[in-house]
Amino acid sequence: MSKLKNAEPTYSQLKELVFDTAKELYQRGPGWAQEGVVLHEVFQKIGGRSKNRDEELQQRILTCWHDLFRSGELSWGYNLDTPNSPFFHVPARDAERDLELSEVARD
Repeated sequence: MSKLKNAEPTYSQLKELVFDTAKELYQRGPGWAQEGVVLHEVFQKIGGRSKNRDEELQQRILTCWHDLFRSGELSWGYNLDTPNSPFFHVPARDAERDLELSEVARD
């Protein structure tokens, strides 16, 4: 998504970038699966300049970030030792969750 540095990303492009970045960092472990790490990485990837500038862009990133939690694509907490924000995890897809729940119900 390096082309985003030269153009204003759409909501869908930005949300996809936020999710892809979160997933990539999540796979590195709990030190990387943190809210601030993801948000700053996305900001850098799209060419954000200064933390004091680009406030509208920062707010658009935050909107995408929060929407990923509302839609269930991300969940708070990495594990039971870090169950809350700023840690997060990428949950299993719905079909996988349904299968896991049915297996638990049978036990």
